[in-house]
Amino acid sequence: MCFQDQLLTYLSELGPKIPVIFLIDFLRYLAFASLAFLFFYIWKHPFQNRKIQNKFATNAQFRREFLYSVSSVVVYTAVTFVVLVLRKYGYFQFYERIEDHGWTYLILSTLLILAIQDFYFYWTHRLMHTRWLFKIVHKVHHDSLIPSPWTAYSFSVWEALIHALILPIIATLFPVHPLALLVFMTFQIIRNVLGHSGYEIFPSWMISNRILKLINTNTNHDMHHQSFRYNYGLYTTIWDYVFGTVHPKYEETFAEITRGKSEQVQLQESN
Repeated sequence: MCFQDQLLTYLSELGPKIPVIFLIDFLRYLAFASLAFLFFYIWKHPFQNRKIQNKFATNAQFRREFLYSVSSVVVYTAVTFVVLVLRKYGYFQFYERIEDHGWTYLILSTLLILAIQDFYFYWTHRLMHTRWLFKIVHKVHHDSLIPSPWTAYSFSVWEALIHALILPIIATLFPVHPLALLVFMTFQIIRNVLGHSGYEIFPSWMISNRILKLINTNTNHDMHHQSFRYNYGLYTTIWDYVFGTVHPKYEETFAEITRGKSEQVQLQESN
């Protein structure tokens, strides 16, 4: 069978899987965003006095974010499909049997994926804030000046593509098991939804600990949506501290919000 016939046969086998790939990612986003929305915006919750901004997003914003999120999942599905096609021809390092590398490798590889994404996100995020990329790539996400759980996947097609490329990047660097990808994808959407929730959930004493302060907080990313110029990190603030892009009032604002004061520190900077 010639290469073209082999490719067509494989594509016909993958075809029925495309809707499944889309549904898995979409339902994962929908489940966690819905739960966060119900918890923070519908139910009475213990963080009510920890609203980061005094303002609330509108229903129109929620609808817009949801529609952009659907388009983002379409992009993620397309990238996954391409990766699966190229995998057939040996371009990526996936393995199916945990015994091939062991549980220790599986755990460490999962942590490494998150660490690589954290670094990758920081630098691509900074690039997306440059003049020649912001309007085309990143503006859609920043139209949400007041983040909500639905903001988590609210990206332009180009930004969604940049985020999706982390999959082929890591699968090129080292062998990856599907379970590691499942844990990674689940963790990233949970953290992304919480980071855009609009409420701070972390304890006040965390910011005074030299190690724990390196964990990114909801306040940190919310301040990024307000000021644009600082706080580019994803899971950690490591790279922001290393490269001097932590907002000058971040720690002060976090302390103010976690004390639960009604008059919170609000950013007055222009975009």
